[in-house]
Amino acid sequence: MRVIKSYSKFKESLVIDLMIMSVDILESMNIWHDVLLSAISAEEKDIFDTLKLPKDFYESRLTLDFLSNNIEFINSLSSLGLKKSPVQNTEEYQTFVNKPCKWMFIYDISSNELENPLYITFQVWNETNKEWEDVKFFKINGDVKKFYDKLSSKTIEVTDGDENYIYVTSDGNTWELQNLDKENDVYKRFFRKDELQSLLNDRKVTVSII
Repeated sequence: MRVIKSYSKFKESLVIDLMIMSVDILESMNIWHDVLLSAISAEEKDIFDTLKLPKDFYESRLTLDFLSNNIEFINSLSSLGLKKSPVQNTEEYQTFVNKPCKWMFIYDISSNELENPLYITFQVWNETNKEWEDVKFFKINGDVKKFYDKLSSKTIEVTDGDENYIYVTSDGNTWELQNLDKENDVYKRFFRKDELQSLLNDRKVTVSII
């Protein structure tokens, strides 16, 4: 059994010190798929044991495209009182994930898709080999909304001296201040990406991805 490392631990490695270097904020904010899985406290499971799948048949066919359309897989889920969602992928979202990913949720058969899924099957693109890696299978222990929140938006905390300013974006181009009581002539409520980048590069600040 393996639990993806917590996001709070992961965050510690994502502090950008602009006092010693200038970086592109957008490039530096790429996130790893582990962060998405951490958001739902994903716990890796053996897909063959959990879903009672014949390993000799599925082992060489373990892709989401195959599973999604395979009637034997669908019937196996039904026999366990489960059902699958359509396959989704990061190309459908405004996202900062550093590698293309795709996934398929597994639900209780009586659930609707507004309810929390029980499992997630997940694939990551391997740029070196130019192919999708094998499917990984996780039990979901958190709210799936947090998965989508991490996927589709970004939040940074700018520390300037003793003050901090929290900005959020959903598209990487427009940034909005969240703690509005801190708004001033320097840290405005709204910034375009190039404006924020210019400001941060001109000041002795640190930027934390949260």
